Amino acid sequence: MNNIAGKWAGRIYGTNTGNVFLEIDQEGNRLTGIARFLDTMWGLVIYDFVGESNDHIHFTCTPKQYPEGIEVNTVIVVAQLRPDGTLVGDWESPTGTAGTFQAFPHIYGDGPAQVGGQISVPEQIYNRTVSVGSVRLYDVDVNNLLDIIKRDFIQGRLIVTYRLRGSEVTKYAEDFLRDSTETGELRSLKITIQEPEAHGINKMVAVDLTEHAGSEVRVSGINESWVVGKAESISRALSSYQNRLVTSYRKYGLNLNSVIFLLMLVAIPEIGAWVNRLIFVGSVATLLFILLAVHGKIIPNTLIFLSKRKVGVFRRLWPTVFSWLIAVTSALVAMWIFSRLIKNP
Repeated sequence: MNNIAGKWAGRIYGTNTGNVFLEIDQEGNRLTGIARFLDTMWGLVIYDFVGESNDHIHFTCTPKQYPEGIEVNTVIVVAQLRPDGTLVGDWESPTGTAGTFQAFPHIYGDGPAQVGGQISVPEQIYNRTVSVGSVRLYDVDVNNLLDIIKRDFIQGRLIVTYRLRGSEVTKYAEDFLRDSTETGELRSLKITIQEPEAHGINKMVAVDLTEHAGSEVRVSGINESWVVGKAESISRALSSYQNRLVTSYRKYGLNLNSVIFLLMLVAIPEIGAWVNRLIFVGSVATLLFILLAVHGKIIPNTLIFLSKRKVGVFRRLWPTVFSWLIAVTSALVAMWIFSRLIKNP
């Protein structure tokens, strides 16, 4: 028999998600208490529960308080106490809703929480980082992105950091959205949110969209499945806003330059004088350097249009058009230099 009397706080997953707080009384193997579940979408539901603690922990939750206009049913919970002191299990209702949950003992004092003689500490803090390519966002896209990031957070508030007229500005997301029509165009954006999870540890999401390179999504927390799933859902959302050409060049640019360099080596034997060969090699190397520098510095990795006024076609497409233009121009210049050196050995 496990002794689980006390206060527990945790998280529910499945068809419904949210935070849960349990107050458990135990006499022998009989359990009674109150469960407070704050559903992410529907709000607070309070249950009375009864059950028993044997090899497994079983209890039945009967709703006694819930928001008007929603249907709430009895919930059956089957759980077990793990060696690390956490309470994990499954829940389901007669209507078919179901899922899993994880809870941690909440004990006052400076020492570590203990249940059944075991110290309750997190097994591991999980971190996930996903690289993001070059993105183009509009006001509606930014709103959708903020909604996806905010999902699964109850207490945390989204914080947005960006550069405006040479200065770095940090605002809460609601203030940022309210003032977005005055912001205009952005070339970088950082979005962060965090809130306490368990053991005094915060779960956190940070999306850093940079102007030049290295944009990424970072997620951390004590629940591995949530960390991985959250990072992937955000990165998938951002992938639909990617500029494929700029992303590909930034990712494979050095390999493309290597191909051009190899073609240059193939063409060198056609040039007779070694001085002309040196001129050709130096010219191609300079063109490759300029091509890479232009993509890295002039063409923005992130471009965000927040104005309510419709953005013109040229303004939307100029990075892609300019990328193709400088690539074609570089190739033509290299061909012209090669043809001149062949004619003047």
